[in-house]
Amino acid sequence: MNRQHTTMEERLKEVIERTNITDLLIRYFAAVDDKCIDLKIVVATFTSDAKIIRPDGTAIVGQENILDGHTKSFARFKATHHVITNFIVDIDNNMATLRSNIIANHLWADNEDNPSLNNKHFLADGVLSAKAIKVENHWRINELKNHVVWRTGDGMKEILEFGRSKD
Repeated sequence: MNRQHTTMEERLKEVIERTNITDLLIRYFAAVDDKCIDLKIVVATFTSDAKIIRPDGTAIVGQENILDGHTKSFARFKATHHVITNFIVDIDNNMATLRSNIIANHLWADNEDNPSLNNKHFLADGVLSAKAIKVENHWRINELKNHVVWRTGDGMKEILEFGRSKD
């Protein structure tokens, strides 16, 4: 948008739209960290055919699969804390792209099967990229990709193998 030829009202509308888009991810990760992720949150965040691309390149498609995948994945942790910063949002009519940095802290739940993970954690920093579309006048994420820049901590082997077929 050419800012030289926009009115204050148009610029305010653009700020509101950007805030609505960033709010989707902020509320979603708050629900993950508060351990209250449910279908209502997923539906309010993602389109019905949304795709999440995990750091290992595998994808989860569809709201119910996203909920199931995240419920199983985050059950492994006693606590998580996601910090999302530096949002860059570009809007083109009813489509938008988003880029932000993410810092993700994970404290492993006590694990009888793998006692080496008890009271241990790992930290991952990366970049989130997303595509959003407007559905019935509300923004929803259609694709979310997490590109991990670096990781450190305990249990990296376990995190990388999670969800992979044992065949």
